[in-house]
Amino acid sequence: MKKVNLYFGIFLFLVFVATGYYMEEYFKPENLDKHVMRMQIRASHIYILFISLLNILAFKINLSVKKPVLKYVDILFRIVLIAAGILSVFAFSIEHTGDLSKRSWTLLTVVLSLIAIGLMLLNVILNQKREKKSI
Repeated sequence: MKKVNLYFGIFLFLVFVATGYYMEEYFKPENLDKHVMRMQIRASHIYILFISLLNILAFKINLSVKKPVLKYVDILFRIVLIAAGILSVFAFSIEHTGDLSKRSWTLLTVVLSLIAIGLMLLNVILNQKREKKSI
């Protein structure tokens, strides 16, 4: 599963580069007056980078899987990061309408990223409790 995070993170980084090229071509001087729309698409572009880097870093993270619960936490951590990446691409594609109240995909992307980090921290906390009991 770790390699999936690495390859998906690299793929998302390439998507980040491609979306940057798309923005350069799409937002020509005649579109410069659409500031909210530009902000939305640029923010979604950066979220793709953010989540691609989290997936790449997840490859190097070795979560403890000595307990069955921790194994599921590790798997869920990795799946949630991948889901966040997929949603970030959808958010980039459809959520630059100029209406800030309609950014549910972007919100879900950020929430899933935070959940993934929370799962990683949960693994660390549960692992430390186990180590304290063995002392």
